[in-house]
Amino acid sequence: MSKRWFWVLAALCALALALALLWMLAPRSVEPAPRQPLYILRDVNGRVARYEPDQDTAQPPAEVYAGVYTNLLPEQDVLALREGIPVYSEEELQRLLEDFGW
Repeated sequence: MSKRWFWVLAALCALALALALLWMLAPRSVEPAPRQPLYILRDVNGRVARYEPDQDTAQPPAEVYAGVYTNLLPEQDVLALREGIPVYSEEELQRLLEDFGW
């Protein structure tokens, strides 16, 4: 009788170990922390302008890219600029400005 209990206990331990390993190895969804943009690009008087993320749009922008006319851009880009395009890196800023023709 004691041999039977030994095997039952061994099976339960193996099962518990297997379940613990599965739980430890199971993928978990980890949501990244929301990033704060470096800049916000907006349409100001027909030009692309760069604002700081916490800057009020009633204030003058940090920089205006005078060579980029928003009326020459595709409608989708103009709508995005009216809403404000968040920019998360200097490389992304350069890429967007090149796409806009600056």
